[in-house]
Amino acid sequence: MEQATMKALVYHEPNKYSLTDVPVPQIVDPYDVIGRVTLAAICTSDIHTVRGELVNVTYPKTMGHECCVEVVEVGSKITHVKPGDLCILNPGVACGKCLACKLGIIVACKNGGVFGSRGPLEGCHAEYVRAPYAHHKNGLIKIPEGLTEEDVILIPDMLATAWYGLKNADFKKGQTLAVIGVGPVGLSACLLAKKVFGAKQVIAVDILQNRVDMALAEGIADAGFNPNTDDVVKLIQEATGGLGAEVVLETPGLAETMAMSVAAARPSGIVSTIAVFSDPLVPMPLLDMILRNIQLKMGIQKSEGLEEMLDWIKEGKIDAKFMLTHRSPLNDIENGYKVFGDHEDGCVKWVITPYER
Repeated sequence: MEQATMKALVYHEPNKYSLTDVPVPQIVDPYDVIGRVTLAAICTSDIHTVRGELVNVTYPKTMGHECCVEVVEVGSKITHVKPGDLCILNPGVACGKCLACKLGIIVACKNGGVFGSRGPLEGCHAEYVRAPYAHHKNGLIKIPEGLTEEDVILIPDMLATAWYGLKNADFKKGQTLAVIGVGPVGLSACLLAKKVFGAKQVIAVDILQNRVDMALAEGIADAGFNPNTDDVVKLIQEATGGLGAEVVLETPGLAETMAMSVAAARPSGIVSTIAVFSDPLVPMPLLDMILRNIQLKMGIQKSEGLEEMLDWIKEGKIDAKFMLTHRSPLNDIENGYKVFGDHEDGCVKWVITPYER
């Protein structure tokens, strides 16, 4: 590539990050792909990272793991994509050889990692990104004709994480779901539960009223409560005929939300957490759980169900674009981190378009 440097949002140290000039990534392995970032998004875990709350992330590092790319260069052994192809980039990179990869837990890959997060991989909040091990399934997924980046940007992380949380809980048609924390992942869970899984009842809970209101307005929640003003557990009990929810999906990963989730579950219910815990030691109401046979399920999504979600979008079953509330070019990404991270201006999801020179 002729361009030697590019703009990238670099995490320098906790609470210090800036749009910086860095070298344009190059092909270093036959299985590499270089992509021009056409649309990216800021994730809550990006905010945790730059605030120093995820201690396993080293710095300096280019941030970002949610994006779509136009392929601009491919390694000599890449055959499934070519320059000009528009693709979704999977946030996790898998070597395909280690035990974690063979078990399908790609975020625990010994040789890969997550773009702009765990492991050595530079992220996609930049003009270009290098995707190693791009030949493995779901590393790069072509965007089908007729769909745009906006249609699919939330598939590999937000929707896939919500999908895994529901599948891990063995959520079934006709069940009641309470979602504790309806940020982008929680809203994705409401969307999938209502539109695809056939939930009888979905209850949305968040301390940010605009997010509860969004779930109700989009018709993906039947009831919505705010812990700042409501007795959430009591209201969930009332909304479920005194039974509690069969499945509670927990997204914040906090002591109070874990306790709320357990209390909101019915006897023999399932609490499924998909949180990225910034505190590695969160107290749990274990006595209540064992006395009422509450099961705890947890884990990181395995990049499964991506083709299914593409089909659902193509068929019009789901449309997640309502979450894309804010947008700017890469030039204004520092402001995006502030507004999204501080929950300003009703921001649910901030997406980033290419740098404007």
